[in-house]
Amino acid sequence: MATDGKPGKLAHIHLGVDGGAERFFVRLSAALARRGVEQVAFVRKDRPWRDELARHCDVREIRFSRSHLKRHFVRWSISRQIRAFGATATLGWMSPASKWMPKPGPSMRTFLRLGDWPDGFHTYGNVEDLIGNTPEIIRQAVEMGWPETRAHVISNFVDPLPEDLKPVTRANYNTPEDATVLIHLGRFVERKRFDLAIHAVARLPEHVHAWLIGDGDLLDDMKALAKTEGVERRVHFLGWQRDPAPFLKAADILLCPTDAEPLGNVVLEGWNAGLPVVATASPGPSWLIEDGKTGLLSPCGDAEELAASVLSILEAGNLRNDLAANARAFLQENYSEDAIVDSYLNLFRQGVSR
Repeated sequence: MATDGKPGKLAHIHLGVDGGAERFFVRLSAALARRGVEQVAFVRKDRPWRDELARHCDVREIRFSRSHLKRHFVRWSISRQIRAFGATATLGWMSPASKWMPKPGPSMRTFLRLGDWPDGFHTYGNVEDLIGNTPEIIRQAVEMGWPETRAHVISNFVDPLPEDLKPVTRANYNTPEDATVLIHLGRFVERKRFDLAIHAVARLPEHVHAWLIGDGDLLDDMKALAKTEGVERRVHFLGWQRDPAPFLKAADILLCPTDAEPLGNVVLEGWNAGLPVVATASPGPSWLIEDGKTGLLSPCGDAEELAASVLSILEAGNLRNDLAANARAFLQENYSEDAIVDSYLNLFRQGVSR
């Protein structure tokens, strides 16, 4: 960013497909544009969020090749375009972007944002500073040898829901209007523990239903598990949803039962929708949630305790409202757009001035 107080120019490199990280990428880009930051983004072709991003950012679709020779050409092309654009900072999103980062220089610094734990730095040669969205990510990077002075924690924010946002109609998803609806969102991969959500439903009263939103390799296995547990009538697989907000607004409790979650952006989204959150004590939720005040935490992998946390909300009259109100206040104080965007802009300015 410019050192004279004026907004600078920022280049993004993002290879993601569609998920929570991509939603935040588009959200942050829009917020930076509102601050007057001119941006260019290099992304894969045909991303479902491309048009939304293009409302406030110059989008350039790139075919990122695995061929060694073509990779050098693509990296050279990206670097040339970034310098022609006049970027004062380049922000790569997640480790795969590190392979395509331009070389930094006196007038342009390079940053890599991590939303997951690093698995090594062998492709980070052109990365000057790391940004992790939780302290745990940065702690692990430093333990692996990354310089602490070049590692920074900046978390996420969520946009306030529109006041006129309408919830989805439960009947459209075979869910009774008087049911208690648990909602769990994510990719159907092992660490998201959709199985734990299903086992918990099997231990809860008949009026408790679960909406499982997402897709992935374990989807068919989870459908089979719901049948085995005898809860196929109460567990609803709703597929991937580009905008989960109307589903969150129609639900009652957000579940985040993961074994290994660096942040848990869904926790922020649940709070934003006014839902009480029941999570397992993986690193991200444990950092975000004050147990008993802004949510309920249970041991990882324990379906009995997860179900007990849900049951305590159902049985304690004011607990649901108290958790939701406390979480909303905490969210607004610590994870506002202004606070997070200020942190990014300050870091970019420091990078250019040093």
